Amino acid sequence: MATNYTNTLAGLIVLNDQNLADIYPSDVLNDAPVIARATAIPASQGGTVHKYIQRTTAAGAGFRDLATGVANAAETFTDQTLVCEILDASFDRDVMLADAYRKGRDAYVEKETLAALKSAMYGIESALFTNVADSFNGLLQWDDYSVYTAATGQVIDTGGAGGKSVWLIRWAEDAVAIVAGNDGNMSMLWDNDNPTVVRVTDDTGNPYSAYRVTLSGYYGLQVGSKYDVVRIANLDGTSDDLLTDDLLAQAISKFPAGRGPNMICMNRTAQKELREGRTATNPTGAPAEFPTQAFGVPIVVTDALGVAEATVVSTTTATTHSTQTS
Repeated sequence: MATNYTNTLAGLIVLNDQNLADIYPSDVLNDAPVIARATAIPASQGGTVHKYIQRTTAAGAGFRDLATGVANAAETFTDQTLVCEILDASFDRDVMLADAYRKGRDAYVEKETLAALKSAMYGIESALFTNVADSFNGLLQWDDYSVYTAATGQVIDTGGAGGKSVWLIRWAEDAVAIVAGNDGNMSMLWDNDNPTVVRVTDDTGNPYSAYRVTLSGYYGLQVGSKYDVVRIANLDGTSDDLLTDDLLAQAISKFPAGRGPNMICMNRTAQKELREGRTATNPTGAPAEFPTQAFGVPIVVTDALGVAEATVVSTTTATTHSTQTS
């Protein structure tokens, strides 16, 4: 029985080749844990263009006496237009290798297609947290303002020299969302009965025949407001610059009331630091479990976040937070 993945990328992805019946969206997203849990929406224009309204100032309202007016300012907003970028997972495989596969050529192509799709979804997850020139605009490139790298109040600078970051995100249809072009359809050119064979060359320029699978889709990132994301940066691993619950609480406090984060993204090293901090402050002295949430917000661990980021410059510095022991 099919599973309903409402408002997720797994629920939107559709391959246009029904012969690959054993590839399910939920499996495709297994190795991209953030994207697997992220909100996803189709491009609003039905193709590869997504338009949405970003509210920048709330409408005014106030009490007044009889015969006394109130100057209520109008709501202000910005029309945002996002053009989805091509995500290409196409591949070539040696004809002899595919034909010699013990389960048959079609099973081999199915296996390779699943691997290519997983790599593509991890590519989206990596681009979410890194700068990818002339391509998918992630959180560091959103709206050309780089609000999560500059001094805009949404970056908590722990004072370290680069290192790693932890991201708190509010995923929702009106907040941060993955935008899938063409209603989530991924174009796949492969015919089991008449496969495409192309001429490719090895590293020395010698040719051989390969099966060609063309696999691509369109994706982008919507950020409803800068207040939908907070970044804790410059966690360089020194004693004063480790991830703690105090820092997470400070980050959560930057979200508007009623619009808090629903995901905390970190790597294994940051999760380890948070666990050690909880162990150090545990009144029983027992080792803490690996953290899966903080203040009711789920933690998602991803390999897309590294440990060697450049120093993030921001005027928003962290308040004094307790150190922790290993």
